[in-house]
Amino acid sequence: MSRTPVAHDDDAGTRSGHHRRTAARWTAVGALVVALGMCWSLGTPLMSSPDEPSHVVRAAGVVRGQVTLPDAEPDPGAGAEPGVAGVVLLPADYAASVLLPNCFAFQPDVPAACQQDLPESGDAIETRTYAAQYPPLYYALVGWPSLFLPAEAGIMAMRLVSALVSGLLLTWGLFRLTRVTGNRAGPWGAAIALTPMCFFLGATVNPAGLEIAAAFAFWCACLGIVLSRGPVTTGALTQAVVTGALLVNSRSSAPLWALAVVVVALVAAPRGRWREVVRHPRFRWFVAATLAACAAAVAWLVTHPSVVTTRDQYPGFADPRTTVLSVVGKTSEYLLNMIGDYGWLDAPSPPATFIAWYAMLGAVLLVAFSAARAPRLRRALLLLVVGTAAAPLVLQVPTAADTGLIWQGRYALPLAVGVPLLAALVADGTGTPERDLLRRLARGTLPVVLVGHVAAFYWASRRYAEGLAGEVLTLEPRWSSPIGFLTGTLAYAVLAAVLAWLAWRWFRPGDTPALSAVQPATGPDRTAPGAPGEAEPASASGPLRA
Repeated sequence: MSRTPVAHDDDAGTRSGHHRRTAARWTAVGALVVALGMCWSLGTPLMSSPDEPSHVVRAAGVVRGQVTLPDAEPDPGAGAEPGVAGVVLLPADYAASVLLPNCFAFQPDVPAACQQDLPESGDAIETRTYAAQYPPLYYALVGWPSLFLPAEAGIMAMRLVSALVSGLLLTWGLFRLTRVTGNRAGPWGAAIALTPMCFFLGATVNPAGLEIAAAFAFWCACLGIVLSRGPVTTGALTQAVVTGALLVNSRSSAPLWALAVVVVALVAAPRGRWREVVRHPRFRWFVAATLAACAAAVAWLVTHPSVVTTRDQYPGFADPRTTVLSVVGKTSEYLLNMIGDYGWLDAPSPPATFIAWYAMLGAVLLVAFSAARAPRLRRALLLLVVGTAAAPLVLQVPTAADTGLIWQGRYALPLAVGVPLLAALVADGTGTPERDLLRRLARGTLPVVLVGHVAAFYWASRRYAEGLAGEVLTLEPRWSSPIGFLTGTLAYAVLAAVLAWLAWRWFRPGDTPALSAVQPATGPDRTAPGAPGEAEPASASGPLRA
């Protein structure tokens, strides 16, 4: 009579030990991802991120209660300003920090050693920010160190907080990808989706970093919901609601990206999957939370609609044909910026990084569009690729005569990260004979991506340490970050190599049940991966399995 409780105790103990190991493993993964971002925070000089001075001022103002700002007088010689200028009252050292990049911005051969020391904190000074119309959520999350730290330490602390928030969101997304039962290719797509630019923006004071990280986690949640076999889980729905709420309130353009993610997920979902979502017992609560987050985003947009102040400054773009041709001519520039063009567009990645990403993205797209058993997913992927390519046209043609062509490739990253994610999941919908090839292709991708990441970090570090015309290798750089020039690159390489090794183990032959044969359910739309009702393979606990 004593056997049954003993067996139950053993089962409970086994499950408890499994959960502890899983939590410990994912804690380690999260620490590695966050540390990778923090290398960018520490390894690049303050104010070397696009418009970082305006974002620092905005963050320091928001945490001091200066959320809705009085407008500053437009600068008549500024042309298309990067935003509606607002006035913030800040201590003297924070006010002076906006001048830090002036000596090296837009000058790739000038190292960051020219930066001046900041003054002592003093009386509040009126300071101009071009991020006055941006939603306050991101700034409230990262601006609080400025309340008790002087400017130099406070700005660096803001960067580290930003890297922490972005890294945790990326880790949450990676975790969700590993829970897509019946499909193991998600981490392959993530390795390609998370370009060096994603980590750089997430590690500096820039709301684009939160927007990209939240979009990545939102993509992973939505794709996990529609493509995973078995019942719709509360965890996936919770992630979709939380990350979606962060996304729509991160930047003015973010609600558009969130809507695009939902549309692609609707197209990709197998027939009947959304009925299962609606039948979830907590669905109404999730809808209520989603509506509340969207209402907050819309309320801010309605009350703060302007992002630029100029009108009819570029009459040459009044002809839509001229604008279209000009935008199409910038396609390669946009692609380079999505992969990695750091600083004030004056620190591009080396050719090794661009070649790595072109090759890897081409590989995953080629396999995905060749997948014969996933027509619904291929349609969703085609829609996403076309939408990403068309975004610069759709969003610039109506305003080009007023603002000029102000688009940068990084603006589309919240949408673009979904391309390799979905492509990898489509690729795993190929037949059984191709799945071993898919595993080997995914493994072959990892060293190439690793080289691309390390080369990008080294090249950006060198740009600020010596200038692009300076020494390629030196132990005595003209400017050195808190983690050093070469030592910082070494630390980044080690962290990236450990993550690549974990991904390599994820795709090892003897431990990839989802790459083995799976019996499809009957029906015209049940051949795509993630069709509800299909046989579910053995579950996996994560990328750190022993």
